[in-house]
Amino acid sequence: MAKHTQSNNPFVKMFGEENNPFVKLMSEMNAPLCGSWKQAAAQYLATSEEWAQKALEWNEKMTAWAKETPIAPLFETQRSIASQVVENSIAVARRFWQLDTHAGEKAA
Repeated sequence: MAKHTQSNNPFVKMFGEENNPFVKLMSEMNAPLCGSWKQAAAQYLATSEEWAQKALEWNEKMTAWAKETPIAPLFETQRSIASQVVENSIAVARRFWQLDTHAGEKAA
């Protein structure tokens, strides 16, 4: 039996052989383009995450009036769920694009 190794190259996944000349040609032509797409995706994800966090902060400020009311837990739960959705969505997108999870973070 032939040993099957997993590859991140979409052309290898599609055509099944790394030695295929078509795969080599398309991989070489596609490499610079994929790098640009990855960079754009990383910037887009970082910006989206930042905006989502700002929206959650804004939501917290707008619902501050409800702190001492019975509906305060409702707003807190809403923010908690929204925060989890943002984190999970960003994590899935980073895994899809094979980006480093710390690529979007700025050095302190």
